[in-house]
Amino acid sequence: MDNLESLAEYIMVEARAQGADYVHCVVRESEKREFNVDGGRFSLMRTLFNRDVSITVLKGSRKGSVHINRFDEGSVYDAISECIAASESAEPDPAWQFCDEPTEQIYVQGAPVCDTEKLFFRTKELLEDIRERHPKILIEQMITSHDVYRSVYMNSNCVMYHPTAGAYNFSLMYSGHEGEKSTSFFGSDVTLANLDKPVIECALIDRELGEIEKQLDPEPLEGKFTGTVLLAPAALSEIVLDAVFGDFVSDSSLIDGTSIWKDKLGEKVADDRLTISLKAMDDDVVIGSRVTGEGYPAESFDLIRNGRLVSFDLSQYGANKTGQKRAGCSTGNVFITAGEQSTDEIIKGIGRGVLVMRFSGGTPAPSGEFSGVAKNAFLIEDGKITGALTETMISGCVPDMLNSIRAISSDVLKDGSVSLPYIAFDGVTISGK
Repeated sequence: MDNLESLAEYIMVEARAQGADYVHCVVRESEKREFNVDGGRFSLMRTLFNRDVSITVLKGSRKGSVHINRFDEGSVYDAISECIAASESAEPDPAWQFCDEPTEQIYVQGAPVCDTEKLFFRTKELLEDIRERHPKILIEQMITSHDVYRSVYMNSNCVMYHPTAGAYNFSLMYSGHEGEKSTSFFGSDVTLANLDKPVIECALIDRELGEIEKQLDPEPLEGKFTGTVLLAPAALSEIVLDAVFGDFVSDSSLIDGTSIWKDKLGEKVADDRLTISLKAMDDDVVIGSRVTGEGYPAESFDLIRNGRLVSFDLSQYGANKTGQKRAGCSTGNVFITAGEQSTDEIIKGIGRGVLVMRFSGGTPAPSGEFSGVAKNAFLIEDGKITGALTETMISGCVPDMLNSIRAISSDVLKDGSVSLPYIAFDGVTISGK
């Protein structure tokens, strides 16, 4: 069965014949063309192919799901039977609900056709640009690829989507080296719809490489103080966004009742300057989302608007369980509205604090409390970066931080998936030796 739509139709018919009241499936085939660089040298070129099928059924209000990576009729038939059996042994749950408004969409996104020669050229050029601009940087590993997939989403309520999408992806892992000195590692990533310009000029790659080069002579921080923490986009995601999306607005936290924001909808939860949105489609998103996991048309929405919580990040299932409204899309394309000051201007206004590029710590508690190591960090004193820091601890509470924003930067990371600024937070505990 090579035709994706034919395979999806077979699943619909066979699952209903085996007793399913509702069926949906995603049938997908993908191709990856990849170059690997290890230790600054090309080490691998390969092409990978993959096929996978996801099937979900309902029998009454009992749900079963299965995932396989084979397309032959015997394997698919067995998967359907396994899915039916899983639903029969599941607990009834009337909250399961899927799109029942007939629709069909065929669309293409990003770069569905690979220019392999240009991908190699941009990869080689990136290595040369790094050697020239940042001679103290060692590329420990770089993976560059073109990924394309074709898929069919189909459900038994006459909902069908036929996306074809492709993108160029560059993922770098590197560290600074000079003689016997070395820095902690750091990673930069970008997803591109085209290869029209040098990759080092995309996202914040050039800036991040330069920051790591400056960390070869770190000094330990003495003592402990409460100050300002300026979080770069990666650290912002690891501390603030992980807590917000993982503990405050998600299906699991709201269904379990552990979310501290469960009764805060419509209320102020952050500084008035903070707006966090999830984008189904946007000019800065290479591969957007047209459909949610439950088959509903995807729509962009604000989670926090001007400091007020205006939506939860709920699926239809989560909405039914909590009595709240379903979110517009189920995507990781997070956008935070930029501020008016550059990062350098923000630094000039900080009396004492740290710039944190990466964070290493445990998952924040349901309350938003966190503690961990500020990695790739710099000390800020009297409006200036005075030097790199060795292992320095930071701790705080995300809800308090959201209401103690000093500034949001005008310069942002746009990596083809997210749009995130630097944000400075007051009142964070910073600890050295």
